[in-house]
Amino acid sequence: MKLLSKIFKSAWKSFRNIVWALIVAFMLGVHNFYTGETKSKDDIVFHIGQDVIEENAAPKD
Repeated sequence: MKLLSKIFKSAWKSFRNIVWALIVAFMLGVHNFYTGETKSKDDIVFHIGQDVIEENAAPKD
């Protein structure tokens, strides 16, 4: 009986992991399909800019 229990637990764990992987893959596929994202590593560009606040140097009255 213990052997059968071990086999069932092992099969259940494998089945659960496979189902989880399929759900995640489906969700990612549907999300990318509906948003139209087809980004490659060349499309991703970082823009670094400096925010400069220019203040008036004239004395305040």
